[in-house]
Amino acid sequence: MATVDLATPLLGDFSTQLDLAFGSTVGWIFGHLIILGIMAILIQSMRKTTVLTKNFEISSATITNFIGYGIAFIIQYQIFIAFSFPISGAIITAATSTLLWKWTFDILTPTNV
Repeated sequence: MATVDLATPLLGDFSTQLDLAFGSTVGWIFGHLIILGIMAILIQSMRKTTVLTKNFEISSATITNFIGYGIAFIIQYQIFIAFSFPISGAIITAATSTLLWKWTFDILTPTNV
């Protein structure tokens, strides 16, 4: 019977490290518990959006920008990994170029503040 492994495509090499550190069964369990924990945090955050937006003064435009920059980071990370960057180099390069895009967008886009 084959097991479903969602952790490897989502966590990448970290899933492999979990398998090496704890064994295949416990590593599989930990990897999937990490994914479930992230999903629970996201669901709970979405359920409490009114509290978050009121207390942190977050607007829907801010959330949309955050999601867009997050997607841009993930796409760049995948591209850099495809070009054989090391993981740390891919993360750093994707993060800095995403922050550069954010800075450029914030500076060049007029706002009505």
